Amino acid sequence: MDSPLLYIALIAVVIVLAMLLPRWVRRSSATAADREERRLTEPRTAAALDTLGTTLVVLAPEPVVRELVDSIALQHPRAFTPLPDGTYGIRFAEPDDAVARLVEVDGGTRLEVVRFREYPGMPNSWGFWSELRDRVQSGARERAIETTEGSPLRFDRGSGADPVWTAVEDG
Repeated sequence: MDSPLLYIALIAVVIVLAMLLPRWVRRSSATAADREERRLTEPRTAAALDTLGTTLVVLAPEPVVRELVDSIALQHPRAFTPLPDGTYGIRFAEPDDAVARLVEVDGGTRLEVVRFREYPGMPNSWGFWSELRDRVQSGARERAIETTEGSPLRFDRGSGADPVWTAVEDG
């Protein structure tokens, strides 16, 4: 049993395992980390998309609603920015991280998110969008204007390091 060939073979197996084992551990750890990250972020992303897809219909003509939203944006310049094209920027980090617009619909004007940026792997402007919707709803109530929830929007995710999500037109 004192054969040197057996010891050499055992040493060779240990060396090969020592070379291959770290790669296997790294690969399986990275796969497990990706699975866990998806498991944690998917429900939060779905909730953020639901919130960002919620629209508000103000039962008033577009100029009346624009005046209301403009006054809210001017009262809260760090959160909301009127943009040159008539839309409204919702700030997370930049003034136009999310962009909302007014759309005339039957019997009123719908306030909706058109697009938004994703920062570290998920949408982040949903809280500010909720705040804008709530403020518009409160302002409309103060002016004795009725509001209702509009049909929800769906979004497509762009590609890249910081993807942009855009509203999908149904129809």
